Amino acid sequence: MAQFNKNGTFLLRVTCAIFFLLFTYFYLYDYQCNILAVAQHVLSHGATHYNRTVGAIVITLVLWLIQLVLYALTGLGRRGHALTYVPSLLLLGVLTDVSPNVSDSYLGNWLWAFPLLMVLYGFVVWVVRQLEPMEPATNATGLFSRMMWINMLQMVVFALVTCGIGCNDTVFHYRMNVESDIIDGDYAKALSVGYYDAKTDSSLTMLRVWALSESGKLGDHLFEYPLKGRSDAMLPNGRSVQMLMAPEVKLYEKLGGYFKQKMRPRQYLEKLHQKGYATPQAHDWLLCAYLLDCDLDAFVNALPHYYNVQKALPLHYREALVLYNHLRQHPHIVYHSQVMDADFEDFIQLLHSTGDVNTRSFLLHTNFDKTYWNYYYSNSGRK
Repeated sequence: MAQFNKNGTFLLRVTCAIFFLLFTYFYLYDYQCNILAVAQHVLSHGATHYNRTVGAIVITLVLWLIQLVLYALTGLGRRGHALTYVPSLLLLGVLTDVSPNVSDSYLGNWLWAFPLLMVLYGFVVWVVRQLEPMEPATNATGLFSRMMWINMLQMVVFALVTCGIGCNDTVFHYRMNVESDIIDGDYAKALSVGYYDAKTDSSLTMLRVWALSESGKLGDHLFEYPLKGRSDAMLPNGRSVQMLMAPEVKLYEKLGGYFKQKMRPRQYLEKLHQKGYATPQAHDWLLCAYLLDCDLDAFVNALPHYYNVQKALPLHYREALVLYNHLRQHPHIVYHSQVMDADFEDFIQLLHSTGDVNTRSFLLHTNFDKTYWNYYYSNSGRK
């Protein structure tokens, strides 16, 4: 029996170790890297920077060392061997249990829940140790043995529990990925994050506005994304709209300056232009603020100050002008595009069609979901 315990479970222990090391490393390196980055940034008040490669390797090795110590203390090497990984995987889940309110809630209830769970874990290990001598001796220790798959099933369950404990907030993941890409100056990568997902919030809207502005695509692609918060979501307010890693000062420098007086984003952008501080990027921010608020008259009045309406305009500005000309009997700017006018008529007919609701919704989503027209009629309250 001693020889069996020494040599027969070697393959079992190696297989569990490989599973643990691979799962932990890629979970940290690929899925939770930016979540850990924001946790370290906030908790250190920006004094330190998280490196995804070094962090993943160090944390993985430390957690593995904890498992090795537990294995040496408990000697669990048969059906209960996977239990020696429970504290390490639980610590991994707790470490990545980060919320958008990380500065207020990090660890939180885990400060008392983790010790309590460890007491329960100790009791379970004690019971398993008492039952282990009663297990029938077996030499079936290969990759396809019953003992192997009992342990691997436990490892999979423990890994799923770890994933369930860690941060699973999709939008928060998007936000931290976009912030990280903005900090790195990779705006194309930032704009690809969550592009096909309808989930969003005001903070993610702000980050996408910034990335689009830096890419020179704000007037062409803003309304391709799900947007929330109208123009109030364009700048951080420390509550519903915030950045956790990217420096706000960098954003305001791009726009032209910062005022000590607290004001809403649209008011800030208008004052920036009144004072003559606005940069060329800020022109598009102001125009898009009007569009986000569905204020077509303000948009049309401001547009000629920054663009020659007789020349090529960004896509969403052209869509807004076509919409404006169809809604106003005496438009301040007369604008027509044969192709876009025809597309708008198709949109209006489809919008007011009395056919099957599901078919209409599908066609609207397929053909017009990324247009300003769709945003306007979804947010302006106009029937």
